[in-house]
Amino acid sequence: MMSPFKCIGACFCVLVLAQLAHAQNSRSWTAHTSFREVTGLSTADGGVIWVASTGGVFSYDSGNGEINRYTAAEGLYDINVQALAWDTKRQVLWVGYVNGVFDRLDVSTGEVISFFDIYRSERFPTKTINAMEVLGDSLLIATGFGLVVFDPVDNEVRDTYSRVGTFTAATAVNDVAVSTIPSGERGLWLGTDAGVAFASLSGQSLQDPSSWTSERSFFPNTKVTHLVYQHDRLYVGTIAGLGKRTTNGMYERVGTNTRPILDLDILDDQVLAVTQFRLRAYDVNGVESIPVSGYEDLQSVGVDASGNVWLGDADSGLSHYIKAGSATSLDLVSRELYPAGPFDSPFGDLAISPDGNLWAAAQLGVPRSGFYRMKSGNDWTNFTGRFVEELSGRGSYWRVHVDGQGNAWAASRGAGLAQVSPEDVVTVYDQSNSTLLPAAGTQSYIIVGGAASEQDGTLWVTNTISPYPLHVRSADGTWSRLLPPQCSGTSQTTALGDILVDSNGIKWIVLLDQGNLMITRGVLVLDTNDTPEDGSDDVCTYYSEPGSNGVGFPGSQIYSLTEDLSGRIWVGTNEGPAYFRSTAFSANDPSIAAVWPIWQDRTLGSYVLNGLAVNDIAVDPSNRLWMATPEGAYLLSEGVGFELVEHHRADNSLLFSDVVITAAVEALTGRVFLGTDKGLVSLLGDAIQPAEEAQDLFVYPNPAEIHGQTEVQIYIEGLVSETEISIVAVHGELIRRMQARGGRISWDGRDQNGQLVPSGMYLIVAQGRNDEGNSYGKVAIIR
Repeated sequence: MMSPFKCIGACFCVLVLAQLAHAQNSRSWTAHTSFREVTGLSTADGGVIWVASTGGVFSYDSGNGEINRYTAAEGLYDINVQALAWDTKRQVLWVGYVNGVFDRLDVSTGEVISFFDIYRSERFPTKTINAMEVLGDSLLIATGFGLVVFDPVDNEVRDTYSRVGTFTAATAVNDVAVSTIPSGERGLWLGTDAGVAFASLSGQSLQDPSSWTSERSFFPNTKVTHLVYQHDRLYVGTIAGLGKRTTNGMYERVGTNTRPILDLDILDDQVLAVTQFRLRAYDVNGVESIPVSGYEDLQSVGVDASGNVWLGDADSGLSHYIKAGSATSLDLVSRELYPAGPFDSPFGDLAISPDGNLWAAAQLGVPRSGFYRMKSGNDWTNFTGRFVEELSGRGSYWRVHVDGQGNAWAASRGAGLAQVSPEDVVTVYDQSNSTLLPAAGTQSYIIVGGAASEQDGTLWVTNTISPYPLHVRSADGTWSRLLPPQCSGTSQTTALGDILVDSNGIKWIVLLDQGNLMITRGVLVLDTNDTPEDGSDDVCTYYSEPGSNGVGFPGSQIYSLTEDLSGRIWVGTNEGPAYFRSTAFSANDPSIAAVWPIWQDRTLGSYVLNGLAVNDIAVDPSNRLWMATPEGAYLLSEGVGFELVEHHRADNSLLFSDVVITAAVEALTGRVFLGTDKGLVSLLGDAIQPAEEAQDLFVYPNPAEIHGQTEVQIYIEGLVSETEISIVAVHGELIRRMQARGGRISWDGRDQNGQLVPSGMYLIVAQGRNDEGNSYGKVAIIR
């Protein structure tokens, strides 16, 4: 008879659409995600466990304890993984995503191929990959519209079963199992939103709905989420507990649990069932034991060939258990196994310390969120109540600032202000040890809208919805509280948000709506004339009205404040960026106004990113601007107007998402950090802190290999602040001339005419534009 997996009729046989995952150029991209939120497991050969998480995929080798991680920076299509399946025959891992894309990860080479057959189909609106199962030379994919059969040898979809039995067409399939069916033949079991369906693997074409037998269980909700076959019976996990199929085709409840079943597996003669807080075990008679409990958020269970039990938790990663002396209990071997990284993934604010460390705060709304530090080498410290006693019971840290003395300050939406000294001493400031006060109408809910410091270490803190909304902490630790700033044009000044202290000591403060702190009302510009405690000589100006035709704020909502290296104050709004030309008299100079930057290339429009929300702005050592937007990250440089240097999106780079929320640049190495709604990623920028005087140049890679017409990034470091670069052949011919600002520039291996240069040795001459002298280097090109 015809194989049920042979493509016939109206099956979903489209031309295979596969691609090698994002080609990585020589610019180094790195993912900085949390792997502790486990979403699924797959056991492999030799005691290796593959783990899906919201931060990517990792493997754990129980023999040597080695952990390997894979993210979009290592070639995966995405980081938030929906399903996994280990393929023993081909020694590859199959990875599925919510939009229908799936990856093939070759473990031996690290190569990833992404397949878009399901994603590109226009027949079905819901394409989520819920589960995958390897059957010989077939990959069975349970999707939001049916079962897809993929050929891993020819890399093509062979069949799609979107009508099974009497179920409605395109009913979601949540799980698939290969085992004995009631006729005694080998067949497929499907767990669907409408119940259970099964069919023989040796029968007629499974394209025919009549080839399938469909059954609805007696549970109040017929949705079946997971399947296992044990004791010659099919066990079904539902959103209302565990059931099993009886010999007469009916279904009965197993045990007393009515919570949703999140995963199923088999250990000896027991069925293991995961609910949110417990791992339950059921014997052949349905007698229930609870071998593991006390978890925060259990998600999955896997049993390897040696009988080791592995649990995945959405709060604490992977755990390893072994069978105890009693058949109804398990002994813990190890817990909280996952790659090094931050405790949370999505960040809402970033800051760089003077020694180059990255500080981050979680996005507002993340449960029990804290703030985090990353030193070089992906060395993370998590400052949360789980790890730091001083922060116990506190959270909602949403903004970070690092002063010139190396103190990190984390602002909380309700828990006051936290300080981490350069010696890692943690201090929390609230009404008991500072002048900070609870929000009006509360007893202890202290909202800190932001913190910023002056060069001498004086700290300015906004205390939102407090009778004294502005506080100052002097370098010696003395706190003072200030009355609300008196600005002409506004009387509502207690709802202060983020704050920036510019290089002239002027304070730029975002004004919030008193009734809704998510809405901004404008910007206050305050000059206290170096006497914070004496308000009589303060000067304050208020800017609020959206502008037009290049003047004023492009939008009504203020998302970010940043000062560039020229002293301009940049404002990111919901409708684009603008800047002020700040001076020491900005607070009382009626002539200053926000100006919209203009494109140098007018084919891009008149005004830079006009109409696009600018969530954050970071400045690199070349005074270029990284703008974080919902449409990716833009790098801008200034000439006659502003030039678009780079535009990184999810479809042309290793960004996890187009929605970029925050950005920061580490000047010592030039690494650019981009926080997206899915997590943090960084890339090696081509601008670093300049040298103070001419010195020998450091050029790398050297030699540089060029393959075909593929561009190469050759970095030239050790430059002064403004440099003219000449690249010269050994016989004296000028090959390329470039202008550089900052300590590093990259050369793409092309000459003045845009042609890749031939093999040979090239001299690099860097001439300082401000009489710093000449610097020299050389690089070998191999074609």
